Amino acid sequence: MSEMEDRLRAALSARADQVQPYHLSPLTPVVEARPRWQSPWVLLATAAVVLLVLGAVFQGLAREPRSDDVAPRPDDPQLTLPPDVGRDWEPNELDRAPRLDLDGDGEKEEVTFRGEPTEELDGRFRLETTLTSTGEEAYGLVEVGTTVATNVLDPIDADGDGDQELVLYYDDAEAVGGGGHPLVVDLRDGLLVQLVADRPELLVRGQVPVPGSTTEHYRMVHVHNYWFEDGALWSSRSVNAYAEGNMTLVRPETMVVDAWQWTLDEDGVLRPDDARCLRVGLEASQPCGDETQDELPYVTPVAEETFGPGESARFEQGYRYSARIEDGDPPVLVVEGEDGRTISRELVVADPRVSMVQPMGVDGASLFVTSASDPSYVEVLAQDGDQLRPLEPVGEIDMRNEGGVRTWLTANGALVTAVAGEDDSWQTWQWQMATRTTMAALPTGTVCFDDPEDPATVRRC
Repeated sequence: MSEMEDRLRAALSARADQVQPYHLSPLTPVVEARPRWQSPWVLLATAAVVLLVLGAVFQGLAREPRSDDVAPRPDDPQLTLPPDVGRDWEPNELDRAPRLDLDGDGEKEEVTFRGEPTEELDGRFRLETTLTSTGEEAYGLVEVGTTVATNVLDPIDADGDGDQELVLYYDDAEAVGGGGHPLVVDLRDGLLVQLVADRPELLVRGQVPVPGSTTEHYRMVHVHNYWFEDGALWSSRSVNAYAEGNMTLVRPETMVVDAWQWTLDEDGVLRPDDARCLRVGLEASQPCGDETQDELPYVTPVAEETFGPGESARFEQGYRYSARIEDGDPPVLVVEGEDGRTISRELVVADPRVSMVQPMGVDGASLFVTSASDPSYVEVLAQDGDQLRPLEPVGEIDMRNEGGVRTWLTANGALVTAVAGEDDSWQTWQWQMATRTTMAALPTGTVCFDDPEDPATVRRC
């Protein structure tokens, strides 16, 4: 052991002689203090902030849409894709299948309707067709209020891409206006998709009430319509509102409307373009040009011919009858109908005159009575069974010719009353039967007269 220890000691001493000062370093090295931003954790946090900023800058430039980007907006119309149901529903064989070019290849597809079986026959229709361009099947679902029959309207090309959209009629008698509306179906990505309208209140037909305008005997309405012209869908709404009461609409023969053409955008939404002015008559329409007002309400010509005591007249419109005034005190008006019925009534007015034009269409005889000596007297008699009864004026105005009120009968039987305004204008009204024994006046417009005693001098104010 002594010899081994000596040999180890000698070896270690020799190794120690080879170690120099530059081989040694302090146990606690001295380093220069590093700024805080060079800390690894700070660098990581800074990098994260930079990435967030860059993400905010570039997220609108090139990225996949996020859920908040594609989330539905409550105010925008939303397109709904149809589910694949109804393949086993029975096809509708009562109507002819429509044919139109859905895919724009110049060939027409035939569309089959399959009705959803429901007890009330108020289910949906499955639409089916085979595309001539690819031979693939396209289908869709629509609801048009009934599965009894289909009402196919003219096809349109609302987006101008060369293919056609199928247009159906949705019959909704309970809707405002009561005239239903067109329902448009487009081929989109192999599906027949029902489109939505941006302003559906403008794409209806019928009379739409003005809120807050309803009175006891009438309400004010705007007249809506839609039509098809050169492969386009149009709609209109009257600029002015008109009175509607007792199933009668009082409107001028020519009225001014706002009209829109409906176009289809890439999101599948039908949108109206800028409104343009049209003048719509009973049979045709034309651009307004400089004439942007309704035609004057119908107040002329005045029915001038009358008969008095000892005279008679013959009435041929509707219920046919003859009438005469027998002399007496008082005079007696006698009506003899072609059905053999004779009725009469005493005329308790001096110098009675009866118009030879029948006022207001009623079921039976009706007569307009005035007085040659009392210009304020006006009365309407209507047949009620075996009697002639006076119709009592009810509502907002009276009809007696006194003060600022003028009443007359026109040649077509319209009973008109004009009420003077605060200026030179007159509000015109037209009378309609309200019940068997009453009549009410509906407003028809505002006019002026060069001579208020002469309705023929009527003009715009």
